[in-house]
Amino acid sequence: MAEAGRKLSLAAWVWVLIAALAAFELVAHPLILAAIPSDESWEEASAFVRARFGPSDVLVAAPAWADPIVRYELGDLTSLRMAAPVNLAGVGRVWELAIRGATTRDDPPLLEEDFGGVRVRMWPMDSPALLYDFVEEIEHADVELVVDGERRACPWTQARPDRGGLGRGPMMPTERFICDPRRPWLWVGATVLADLDLRPRRCIWQHPAGTAPVRVTFSDVPVGERLVVHAGVDYGVERRRAHAPVTLAVWIDAELAGELVHHDGDGWSRLEIDTSGHGAQRATVRFETTAPDPAARLFCYSASAQTASNDG
Repeated sequence: MAEAGRKLSLAAWVWVLIAALAAFELVAHPLILAAIPSDESWEEASAFVRARFGPSDVLVAAPAWADPIVRYELGDLTSLRMAAPVNLAGVGRVWELAIRGATTRDDPPLLEEDFGGVRVRMWPMDSPALLYDFVEEIEHADVELVVDGERRACPWTQARPDRGGLGRGPMMPTERFICDPRRPWLWVGATVLADLDLRPRRCIWQHPAGTAPVRVTFSDVPVGERLVVHAGVDYGVERRRAHAPVTLAVWIDAELAGELVHHDGDGWSRLEIDTSGHGAQRATVRFETTAPDPAARLFCYSASAQTASNDG
């Protein structure tokens, strides 16, 4: 009898728990709905930003998973370079659209407004002035592949694009330098890479061919006070940490100015080269990629010539 009573008691508690969960859902459901901003809230917040947005401004979403909503509302304001910025060089202001109390910055904003749960905040940036964006200027570069000591030009070509994707790496743009049609990965051009943290990076695809370099040369570059380089390998292969390092050598005129050696696991690496003492205001800048084993070296980099600040 006691055992039967315990079974009945357990069954009763199960039903009590089910009833409690149902009651909680009834109470919590309207609260959850109330915490979700309406379409009208997003539209009002977007209109507020749109009326004040400048050509050097950038948009960020908080939390990060709200980014598609921000892109849907305001994506037409943002260039591809600003949609996947490498750093804040050349950025005048940061606009943040946030929900659920999330934020991307700890410092107080200059401006803050709330639109039914969508919070808009703005920060002015004292960021470096951007003199030259190598990614944006890639079409005007000279690209060549070294084969047995012989330099072979890679022509700028309109070719069939590739959407890329999971297991296939970044997208191949329609216009790009093709160094060897037999090796479809051996091209140079602007794309967007997913780094080790799955963040989009606007960059120059320059897959190494081996120990002989792939060379990209930019002429008449205003070098400014520093040359900032970022580089990485596509997330799909870098996360395995199983392949050879890639060396990116940076030459200014006839001098080796710096090297970035990227190992799988480094993530989005950074190299800063001081060019303040460079005698010429303009120079020839060359980027060379090599690897002891080029297999799966889905390498991409960005670079910019900068001055100290937008004020200077």
